[in-house]
Amino acid sequence: MGAAAAAAAELQRQAQQPPQQAVVSHPPETASHPPAASNASVGRAAYRLTRELIRSRCNAHNIILVTFVNFQRCDYGLTWSGHVVRLGLSNYLVGAMDGKALELLASKKVPTFDMESGLTTADYGWGTKNFRKLGLRKCELILSLLSAGADPIVTDADALITRDPTPFVMRLRPEAQVLVTSDHLMATDDAAAESLELPKRASSSAWNIGYFYLHHSALPAIAHWKRMCEEHPDLWDQNLFKDVFKIGRLRFETSGADAIPQAEVDKRLFRGYNGTVTIGILPVATFCGGHTYFVQRMPQRRGVVPYSVHTTFQYSGAVGKTHRLREAMLWADDAAYFDPPGRSFLTYVPVVRRELLRPAGVMGVAAHFEVVHHQLVQLRAAFLLAARLGRLLIVPPLTCGVDRFWAPHNGTIPGSDTRLPVEPCPLDHVLDLENGISKHALPDSRLARDPAGRPLGGLEGVLREFSFLNNSRTPDAVRQSLAFPDPPADLSAASLAPLAAATARVLHFARMPDLYATLPPADATRVRQEMMWYTTLWCCSKPAAPKTPGHIFYDMFFDVVPHTDKSRREWTEPWTPKFGP
Repeated sequence: MGAAAAAAAELQRQAQQPPQQAVVSHPPETASHPPAASNASVGRAAYRLTRELIRSRCNAHNIILVTFVNFQRCDYGLTWSGHVVRLGLSNYLVGAMDGKALELLASKKVPTFDMESGLTTADYGWGTKNFRKLGLRKCELILSLLSAGADPIVTDADALITRDPTPFVMRLRPEAQVLVTSDHLMATDDAAAESLELPKRASSSAWNIGYFYLHHSALPAIAHWKRMCEEHPDLWDQNLFKDVFKIGRLRFETSGADAIPQAEVDKRLFRGYNGTVTIGILPVATFCGGHTYFVQRMPQRRGVVPYSVHTTFQYSGAVGKTHRLREAMLWADDAAYFDPPGRSFLTYVPVVRRELLRPAGVMGVAAHFEVVHHQLVQLRAAFLLAARLGRLLIVPPLTCGVDRFWAPHNGTIPGSDTRLPVEPCPLDHVLDLENGISKHALPDSRLARDPAGRPLGGLEGVLREFSFLNNSRTPDAVRQSLAFPDPPADLSAASLAPLAAATARVLHFARMPDLYATLPPADATRVRQEMMWYTTLWCCSKPAAPKTPGHIFYDMFFDVVPHTDKSRREWTEPWTPKFGP
């Protein structure tokens, strides 16, 4: 049996098996929410956040789970609440920051309340004026919850609750008053005991208040935090939060009169806010940020289900967050996403130049680009073939030789526990999922468009994530309708005719040749003008000189000589890593 036939046989065998289970199960469809208030038409006054509403949603241990969204990000609220429902929990509320969000959440039977924020219904760009105002609204919400005597776990809507946190919290009570997630990238906890991080080692990293627990006795410190946010509207509420609790100093285990009680030391708790509040740093391997879950894959390596997954340390904005959650099978898409009417799929087995990965134990930037660019040659051919056949491309998992960060590094983020190579490498490390198509698509592109002529969904509108066929939401009518044709010799009508006539929902190729190289010159020019925008940049090496860039852009057409790249640089010689612009 030839290599291609063997690969096809193995893929056929896998397709007949039940889908692989993710570390975390997918959320159910939003229709499975338990009944809440009837609908938003009864008036916004019926959705005020009253003490009675708060108390009614607390569980037997006084814990309530809370997040909030505006209309633009209701899909995050529905995904967040879908996971809570999957866990069989009812002690939750989703705040609506505008009237349209309130109406939508209520229509989906999501227990909701009116935040009356008066803020934008669009995205909150990090660091913008609206982003700062959002922090103050968050303070006000938390004060309302604590004043009602509740012990809330408050999260950002992109910090999904993937495991019931109540048992973890109860092991730390009555001492624990504040439990906060962290951007620390190296676990210091006792994995077997699921303990908190060691405070002396982890407290120096940023505390991330995208997911944190508060006992109602911490109300005076939170009231102080709110005042600080009001007095310093240009400062980040997260930094102010840590500053408030560091007032006096953070007290760790000491001796003598300043000693912390042994019970707190055993639980890895420490004191803040002039020694009046007991704090703990949640374990980064199970209360995950975007790096510990999607790149380091800490809970996957430990074989445990995380309590939360927060899409931090990622790129391509909200679109990048959504794609990562889809890759992890955590996003609540509707049924049409998995079985779109009139659409079928295409995928292939990628070839990775593994001989270049970590040569002699060290992965260089040049070798990393060789590895990724070799995969991009296959990816551009697959995009072309999928477009010609009118199919959606299921992008196979990418392999990256080194990590990506916002500051100089030598392949891994300093202080992280990253294992190289990074595989699967998040797609937002390589492709610009946010703007790769939406800002640069040509008028005659074959992309689906809205009535105003804008491409629908950017790159997300023409692809599916690598885990798509393993997702139990993908129906068998799709997963098991497979064909394993040979790839075409070129993109001519004659070569494509047999593939165009194929009725299988998924065409699965054992390899993907360089179909771009077969295009006539005029077609090749048009393809370059559009597809050169698909890629993003890698960051970063230490700049060669002060105030010079250390990043390098991926080039979808690195192997074409001559060509002009997306930065308008002319390449008349073979491509080499070049910083900037």
